[in-house]
Amino acid sequence: MRPILLVVCVLALAIAVACGGGEAADPSPTDSPTPTAKRTPWPTPTATPSPAPTPEPTPVPTPVPTPEPTPVPGPTIDVTASHLRQGGFLLARLFNASGISDATVSFNGGSYPMLPSGDRWFAVIGLSTGFGIGDYPIQAISSGTPLASGIVAVGDGGFQYESLELPPSSIDLLADQAAINSERATLANVYAGFSPERRWSGAWIMPAPGIITNGFGLMRSINGGPYYPHTGTDIANNTGTPIVAAASGVVALARPMYLYGNVVVVDHGAGVFTSYNHLDSMAVAEGQAVTIGDLIGFMGETGFVSGPHLHWEAIIGGVRTDPLLWTLGPVDP
Repeated sequence: MRPILLVVCVLALAIAVACGGGEAADPSPTDSPTPTAKRTPWPTPTATPSPAPTPEPTPVPTPVPTPEPTPVPGPTIDVTASHLRQGGFLLARLFNASGISDATVSFNGGSYPMLPSGDRWFAVIGLSTGFGIGDYPIQAISSGTPLASGIVAVGDGGFQYESLELPPSSIDLLADQAAINSERATLANVYAGFSPERRWSGAWIMPAPGIITNGFGLMRSINGGPYYPHTGTDIANNTGTPIVAAASGVVALARPMYLYGNVVVVDHGAGVFTSYNHLDSMAVAEGQAVTIGDLIGFMGETGFVSGPHLHWEAIIGGVRTDPLLWTLGPVDP
């Protein structure tokens, strides 16, 4: 029986150790562990979604109107650069006439060739001192087809009248009508020429310094005879005063004449000429090209004169016109 008792004791001892040894203590509230409160985590804030922007309305494109085709202007005739009075000139310009190969202008019963200049055509027509005052139709024509037309109003030249009494010895030259007629025919032949180009450019210059003693168009009666217009502008100065070309061109004539004395004529093209008369001597030859301002001679008193001066003329298509008009501004197409 002793072995069994030993086992029981060992077993009892093992139980006591497992229970904390000694006497078992009464449970106490303070001995019980205080339960730890479980912390509730703060909720993660949820971002409030921004309201979706209201989409802008899609603009409705405004329909672009189809542009009307720009009308192409038709041919027109212009005379604004003219000096429309007796002793003046008509500068006819034809605009908006592309594609043509020739043109003429019809005026006062005559037909005048027009020359091309860039995108236009032009013609210069002289108006004599006796040209009738009034309105005249003008028309541009190409290959027989009318292109443009208008009306030209020609005014009075406002010329003065003068009566001269000269001794017979001063008018002896006027007695040789054959010599006078020969001189006129020679000059008329030169002025009938037509160079199909414009050699001048811009305003002309005065050909000599001095005093204008007689203006263009002055109506003169000598010893009670009929009145005749003075055909140029007289510039008086000393013999030997240099004379220059008023505009660029080609010398068409340089020789002694009867009433005009030593004469130089310059062809400026398009039917326009200038003449320099009563020269003491000439400094150019026929056929020579000259530029505006070039020396062409020296002032004198050859021919039918009463003292040293330059008698300066501007001739357009054989018609003598006032040369000073060309110095007032450019006469360009």
